[in-house]
Amino acid sequence: MTNQNGKGITGLYAIPRVSVIICCYTEDRLDDIRMAVKSVRDQTLPPQEIILSVDGNQGLYERLQKEVDLSVRVVLNGTGRGLSAARNAGIAAAQGDLVAFLDDDAIAMPDWLDNLVEVFEDPTVIGAGGSAALAWTKDRPFWFPEELDWTVGGSPSWLERGELRNPQGNNMCFRRWLFECGTVFSPSFGRYGQKGQIGEEAEFCWRLKSKMPHAKIVYEPRSIIVHRVPPLRGCWSYVIKRSFQEGEAKGMISRDSRTHTFLAVEARYLRNMLFCAVPRRLVTFWRPRAFTQVLAILLSVTAAVAGYAFGSLHGYFTAYRGLTKFR
Repeated sequence: MTNQNGKGITGLYAIPRVSVIICCYTEDRLDDIRMAVKSVRDQTLPPQEIILSVDGNQGLYERLQKEVDLSVRVVLNGTGRGLSAARNAGIAAAQGDLVAFLDDDAIAMPDWLDNLVEVFEDPTVIGAGGSAALAWTKDRPFWFPEELDWTVGGSPSWLERGELRNPQGNNMCFRRWLFECGTVFSPSFGRYGQKGQIGEEAEFCWRLKSKMPHAKIVYEPRSIIVHRVPPLRGCWSYVIKRSFQEGEAKGMISRDSRTHTFLAVEARYLRNMLFCAVPRRLVTFWRPRAFTQVLAILLSVTAAVAGYAFGSLHGYFTAYRGLTKFR
């Protein structure tokens, strides 16, 4: 028997029950969804339940209901469109002590949950995230540097185990009582297909930390997923667009947070890009691989800075209105 912090009555740590939520929205990813579900079923630490949260697609919802067995719950997000709303629908159905999230185009390694749950032995930890390796469906573009893996769902190459501001949405976990206290993902953020405003994880964790400044959100690199990267993401336009959107989201959130510490992660990333990643490649700039990777990094940084300026100056656009009701 455990309390909301996962501690047994005797004071000994009890393994918490985990609800795993996989959000999905299109029949085009049916094979990916099946593989994601199988990878969760094959965990060394079996979850209490697997929840497929379908984002506004009645046809996909009905098909999954017929296809999955009773060990998988299928819920339909009918209150709005977007990833945040789909996550909230899954959360409302979850019954575990912890709620973990996995993308529908990702596969969890067998010890994913085991390593992710382990960090919650510390009662001050309220959230955690793991690492994401990339599985390119075609060869990785030679111009694509590892420092930009985050633009296609991979983990930042310089992250180390320890506290972090927010985990990546494709591999994260939180204590369920946080959601019971009324803190949910803001529908003002969260993508729907290729549309919508990203940054929901950062915005969500910022609100959590504002309420509980001494609580911890931890990065555990041993908790690994493999994220599929389709060819359409391995192009210059996608990287530039994704970088701009990231900057825009951070501009919108930092405007409201009114604190410079929110951008400490971005400042560290920028220093690493400009003073480590770029100079390292400039040594052999005459080589096409090095030259194009430097160009990709500089374009990404420029797009992110432009997006940040755009989001900061227009912090109260329609995509950001209504956020205050979640505070």
